Amino acid sequence: MAAVAHLELTATTEWQQRGLCRANDSEIFFPPTHFEHKPEREAREAKAKAICAACPVRVECLTWALAVREPYGVWGGASEGERKQMLMGKRAVS
Repeated sequence: MAAVAHLELTATTEWQQRGLCRANDSEIFFPPTHFEHKPEREAREAKAKAICAACPVRVECLTWALAVREPYGVWGGASEGERKQMLMGKRAVS
């Protein structure tokens, strides 16, 4: 496990071309523009995380999202709230 403090932003974003998310609807990974009830959000995030779990660039994706402090969506298998916890040092990157 790497600590958040040791993450480095990669110089390229070529890894994005290999992400499994590219073959799926972005609505799975990002919240809708309308209000989303908690059960709906949890179901949507679970679908996204299942895709991320099998993704060959999951670590690069999560590293990127943490480095740029991506505020929205599921990146590298982590939700917005989970990434905030990682950045606050309450949860290690796995």
